[in-house]
Amino acid sequence: MLSFAFAQPSLPYYQNAVNHQQRPPLSLLSRACVAHTSCCLLNPVVTGPQRRKLRLTVHKRRIDICASAQTEHAETAVQHNGFEWATNVSRHGNVYFAIDETSQACTASMSSSSGDPTVALFFAASSYSVEFDRIIPVLRSKVPSLQHIIGCTGFGVIGDSAEGPQEVEGEPALSLTLGVLPGVQVTAHHMSNQEVPDADARQETWQDFMHTSIDMPPDHSTSFVVVADPTFHRVTDLLAGLDYAYPEASKIGGFVSSATQTAKRALWCWSANKSNQSDDGIMMGGAAVLSLQGPVRIEPIVAQGCRPLTDTIWLVDKCENNIIMQVRGVGQPSWKAMPPLAALQHDLCSLTTKDDREDVSNNLTLAVAPDDFKDESELDANDFLIRGIIGMDPKGGAIAVGETLGVGKRIRFMVRDKEGAKQDLQNHALAYKRRELQASMEGKSLGQAFGALIFTCNGRGRNLFNELSYDSRKIAEFIPVPSSGFLCNGEIGQIARTTALHGFTCAVGVLRAGPGSEQ
Repeated sequence: MLSFAFAQPSLPYYQNAVNHQQRPPLSLLSRACVAHTSCCLLNPVVTGPQRRKLRLTVHKRRIDICASAQTEHAETAVQHNGFEWATNVSRHGNVYFAIDETSQACTASMSSSSGDPTVALFFAASSYSVEFDRIIPVLRSKVPSLQHIIGCTGFGVIGDSAEGPQEVEGEPALSLTLGVLPGVQVTAHHMSNQEVPDADARQETWQDFMHTSIDMPPDHSTSFVVVADPTFHRVTDLLAGLDYAYPEASKIGGFVSSATQTAKRALWCWSANKSNQSDDGIMMGGAAVLSLQGPVRIEPIVAQGCRPLTDTIWLVDKCENNIIMQVRGVGQPSWKAMPPLAALQHDLCSLTTKDDREDVSNNLTLAVAPDDFKDESELDANDFLIRGIIGMDPKGGAIAVGETLGVGKRIRFMVRDKEGAKQDLQNHALAYKRRELQASMEGKSLGQAFGALIFTCNGRGRNLFNELSYDSRKIAEFIPVPSSGFLCNGEIGQIARTTALHGFTCAVGVLRAGPGSEQ
């Protein structure tokens, strides 16, 4: 029987794990199995600065799409489909004034020739809880053209300002996004745990449940934005079902959060074409899903906040459920198979100082490559799913992780810390720009980006980076479009075409005009 320890004593550092001539001691791994689990289920309490003066600002970008080419403000276009995406954040302590100011700023910045906004997303601080039931009625009175609205509370909210994107944490704030999406079929759908079909239900069952067609013209795409309450335990069934029924669709989102563990949280979902709903749109638990179908798509960027411990990739030789018992080095035929704890200690040998090893051992995680067929030389950060190390067997050298694995899976050890999070986000942003450049060089069009939704972990932000708005501003450096979102209780995003739950992650959905394309 395996005996897993969650806090092991410190032993002399083992220097010869590759040769595997003796059982590897635990060394500096006494706290390595502190669970960096798949969701941040606790909201850290952060006291923010005093309420600051509202800055009434807006960031908006208009994209005109010509039938023959995608250009900004194309003067010679014969036919235009004007996509508009406007965002604004207010710090006003009164929710009525916050809605009034953000809605006025957004609508004033939008071109009347594109039509009135029909889609709204908002993210609100828990401090507005007394007036939660008034948010949607007031918003609808300010923007009567709206047809679909989803929103939620957040530990912090993200929106644009004159100083650039802002992540407002621990104080009253409301972020509003208004969208004009001509030619796009939009649905806003709320669901409870009891209503979700089985993950392996027929595609037609999912189509009927989501009110979203599984058959699309070749020049159209499907995208889903999922916002769920932490009590929505059918979320894995929902995501698996969406992956099965809509394999080409993008999925992005996060879990509702609040300012503190005891603060009230809320989820809103309202649609003009639904009669069996309350006017306030407040939902008790469950999930709200915004689906978009048409000449627009959401391109996901999922930065899981980790850096590789080394370049070594290991192949799982023996495992049982989530317990890894034996691995071997990929591309290292001279290395013998060994327990994963020995493999971990081999990787730790690459660090030059004891202090480095101590720092790393406190922040270890494991990365799993879901795609079993992609060549090792082509694997990058987008191909690995990060999961926590939740236990170790000091005698047998086995490691338990927060994911069920199988023989043949490729893994690597990772470090989750401030520098790792910064490096990972930078790498993903650079990879995004490389994809754009490669497509341009090949004469392909990825479509013009015109907005971004940011779902970042409440364990990041000021808690991790010791500064505000790091994630949103780094994204804006590479993708200068209006952005909004919130600091989540767990994030939703795709890794290797599989949608998963994440923790300590920055999941970004970039809205692009035009159909999806192979990446």
